Amino acid sequence: MKKLLVNLDRKILIVKRESIVDKHVRFDGKIVAGMYSNFWGDIEGNEVYLGKGCTVNGTIRCRKAVIGAYTRFNSIIASGDVIVLDGCVGNSIKASGDVRIGNSIVHSVETDGYVLVDGAAKLEKLIARRVVASMD
Repeated sequence: MKKLLVNLDRKILIVKRESIVDKHVRFDGKIVAGMYSNFWGDIEGNEVYLGKGCTVNGTIRCRKAVIGAYTRFNSIIASGDVIVLDGCVGNSIKASGDVRIGNSIVHSVETDGYVLVDGAAKLEKLIARRVVASMD
C-alpha cells in the first residue's frame, strides 16, 4: 500500500494516515499529512498541513504551516504564517509572518509579525513585534 500520493495538477503531496516516512520530504507545493504520521527527516514545501498527533523529528521549512493538535515537532522555519493547535510540543518556531499558538508548549518563538497566544501556552523565549494573549 502506498503511503504517499501525489497530484501534480493541484501540486499536492498527501501522506496517508499513520504513515512512517523515513526520508526527507521535499515538494514544490502543498504537503498534507494524515493523523498520527511520523516523519524521521525534514519536511520542505510551500504549505505544510499536519494532522492530529503527528511527529516530526527534523525541521519543517515552508511558507505557511498549520500544525495539528497533539503534534510533536523539532523546529519550524516559515517565511509566512504559522498556526500551532492545542496540545503541541515543539522546540522552536522562526517565522516572518504571524504566529498563532493554542494550549501548547514551545521553547522559543521568533517572528517579525504578531504572536497570538490563544489559551495557556507555555513559551520560554518569545521575540515578536507584538504579543496578543486571549483566554477564552
